[in-house]
Amino acid sequence: MSERFLTVLVVPHDERNVRRLRLSYRRLKVLTAVACVLVLGALAAFLTWGRVAERAARAEILERENRRLADENAKVVEIATNLERSEEAYRQIREMAGLPPDPGAAEQASTIDLPTGEVAAERPPELRGRPGPRPSGWPLTIKGFITAGFTGADGHTGLDIAAPLNTPVVATADGTVKQAGIDPVYGSYVILTHAEGLETMYAHNGPLLVTRGERVARGDVIAYSGNSGQSSAPHLHYEVREGGAPIDPSTFLP
Repeated sequence: MSERFLTVLVVPHDERNVRRLRLSYRRLKVLTAVACVLVLGALAAFLTWGRVAERAARAEILERENRRLADENAKVVEIATNLERSEEAYRQIREMAGLPPDPGAAEQASTIDLPTGEVAAERPPELRGRPGPRPSGWPLTIKGFITAGFTGADGHTGLDIAAPLNTPVVATADGTVKQAGIDPVYGSYVILTHAEGLETMYAHNGPLLVTRGERVARGDVIAYSGNSGQSSAPHLHYEVREGGAPIDPSTFLP
């Protein structure tokens, strides 16, 4: 069987010098296949570039967060150094005045160094015997230092509270443990669900004391503070969410 051809006529505007292009069906199929391969290759390259660009943007965001945490860590170290100097000066003043050692300082030190003592079984005094369906109160048993505030859903979504390692972390409302586990960014974390569609999250912890599905009361110790996940210094990341969206936790604090 003779080979089949496709003839294309090219007619100029003046209808002179008409040209004929003769293409075999075999060559036409080859050209079509090559064109399809080029289109698919271009599409694959575009999709690959999109993924690379997304990862680059995410890496830039994480780099900015790491720089922010490094700055916060420097502030925490400076505050801790100043606090140690103040405590040492206070101790020396008491010694010079012939006063006994401050019992409050010893009690605070034992709270930090002994995370598995009576502190873990007790609620903070301001939370004992009081129901709490909505988040309220402080999420730690000590004051700590707020090193980063809430800036919105597109920025910092909670409060960062610097605190020594193994400080008891307490639930700020009655609720149920929705999640408790490990995350690459948030580290060891707990999410509690509460009334009225509210949730609270406690992140960058050390040991967790609750499991998924467990009921907790306001003031119960649910974890100990740590330095897990993407964290450059011991602190607690505390969030309040409404309908899954983060809202400013400071509006729930005393």
